[in-house]
Amino acid sequence: MSFVSPDEGWVLGTVACNQAPACLALLHTADGGRTWAGINPPPTGFRQAGLADGVSQVRFANSDDGWAFGPGLWSTRDGGSTWSRVTLPGVPADAVVWSLETSGGEVVAVVLDPIGYAVKIETSAVGSAVWHLSRTSIPAGAGPLPQTQLVLQGSSGWVLLDNRTVIGGARLVNGHWTPWQPPCLDANGPAYIAASTAEDMYAVCDEGEWGPPMPPEPRAFASTNGGASFEPLSRTPATITGWALATPIPSVMVVNSNAGLLATFDGGQTWRGVYPAPADTGVEYVGFETESQGVAISLNDSGSSPVGALLMTSDGGRQWQLVRL
Repeated sequence: MSFVSPDEGWVLGTVACNQAPACLALLHTADGGRTWAGINPPPTGFRQAGLADGVSQVRFANSDDGWAFGPGLWSTRDGGSTWSRVTLPGVPADAVVWSLETSGGEVVAVVLDPIGYAVKIETSAVGSAVWHLSRTSIPAGAGPLPQTQLVLQGSSGWVLLDNRTVIGGARLVNGHWTPWQPPCLDANGPAYIAASTAEDMYAVCDEGEWGPPMPPEPRAFASTNGGASFEPLSRTPATITGWALATPIPSVMVVNSNAGLLATFDGGQTWRGVYPAPADTGVEYVGFETESQGVAISLNDSGSSPVGALLMTSDGGRQWQLVRL
């Protein structure tokens, strides 16, 4: 999903159709999620169909400029009326676009190059078809499952690469991507990051998932210097998992757990459940467009095919409601 204001947003997913297994669909709201209307999706399929140009996520910078990605990359400059497949410089045609975000008039894509087995960073101005390849890249490591996270705040940004464990990262400084040492490099597990300002960040580490200590001990950390260093929070619930993580303001963090969404509203001193997920359901994504409005995707995969649901909050993450699409 992607919102460009409290009122306007998009949701990408699939709907039943005559084709197997399902057809790509894109919905648009102009009233904060109260009503939704279908618009033209990219002429491809969902990534589960195995298409090299298939997509699984959507981001918009404004009412006109948007991108659908993962693993392919498509762009629209007219709000979804038409879509064009994007060719990125310096990477092969089958490179996988893992992450894409937009901020400060620019769009950034994080790409896995299968030839060099490295993560590369591409940048374009919003509204332009010209992309630029950064000189900074991150070796993908020896694991079989590289995953990237991209966080942008104004003119600042961070890329974190997990491949079972934390492999490396990059940081956007003065308009250039430079190597960055992310948190949890020695945690024997993946890490997840979120930022509310250019200086204030949170990180959650699944410690011990792929080595000692055992059993795994997810821990949360905070940074007030743009990721240069992190300090552990005073309290971290043992149930948090980390892969869905968001922070609208420095004192607030909302994070996934094995029982739904947990949140702290005082910088980690106290925690409480804010969305009890039903059985066999996990929250796959959470994010905020403003200090008060946020969105999340929950996924129930107990059946033959996963079923997703959209959640929204209007009070800074304290309460979440299911949205009818």
